[in-house]
Amino acid sequence: MSEQLTAEQLAKIEANRLQALERRKLKAAPPTADGSADKTEKPKQLRKSKMSSGYYEYDFSKMNDTRAGFLEEDPTAGSPEKKKRKVVSIDDIPFDPSSETKCCECGSVDLDMVYLKIFKVMVCKPCIDKIPDKYSLLTKTEAKEDYLLTDSELRDRELFPVWEKANPHKSTWNNMLLYMRQHLESFAAKKWDGLDNLDKEFERRIDEKRERKEKKYKQSVANLRRRTRVEEWEKTRRQRLNIEVAHEHDYEPIDDGSEQKCTICGMVIEVEMFEF
Repeated sequence: MSEQLTAEQLAKIEANRLQALERRKLKAAPPTADGSADKTEKPKQLRKSKMSSGYYEYDFSKMNDTRAGFLEEDPTAGSPEKKKRKVVSIDDIPFDPSSETKCCECGSVDLDMVYLKIFKVMVCKPCIDKIPDKYSLLTKTEAKEDYLLTDSELRDRELFPVWEKANPHKSTWNNMLLYMRQHLESFAAKKWDGLDNLDKEFERRIDEKRERKEKKYKQSVANLRRRTRVEEWEKTRRQRLNIEVAHEHDYEPIDDGSEQKCTICGMVIEVEMFEF
């Protein structure tokens, strides 16, 4: 027969149980600013679902549209900008509209603002189309090839005002530089002492280039002929001596023994004798 607990023992057990629950609550509660435990119960947070755990937030201001149904993050966003010449907008260049300006060719007041602001030339759009020998625009490569100018000369903005535009082929390439033909032609005439001398220099460089090409071609032909003659001589020699193309040399000593000669093809090699 098990002994039954008395009323005093049951009361003590209940008191111990309540104290243990109180200590458990104090231990689980976060401390407050004064160091004591916060006894206020906070609402229970809901558990995240599988759908919400796989959600990512993107900053669309840093995304690049590939025009193929995909968005990729721009690698240059947030990084220091690369050194690149800034494209100057035509609207950013100051201009006084109150000044009286007329076309230098026909006297029209409807001037082309690009030529006026960048090249400081007063000309209208119809005259630009009518006189391309003066007002047409050339790229840097065309200016170097047509007027035989150097990079250092084309970089001088006092000599050549330039219209700088974004590259139409690829935006990441260097900006496109446009020069006016009249400026290039006047400087080239001074540099080469007249346009006739420029034409002579141009023809001289073409002839020199042609001569280098012909010389290189003749050298390659001579090397080919020399190689063909050697191969033909070697072929005739093998046929005369009845030598196979690939064979194992069979050497025999000649004279004092310092040289050996192949009995099949006649190849001679030097031999060093070591005395021990």
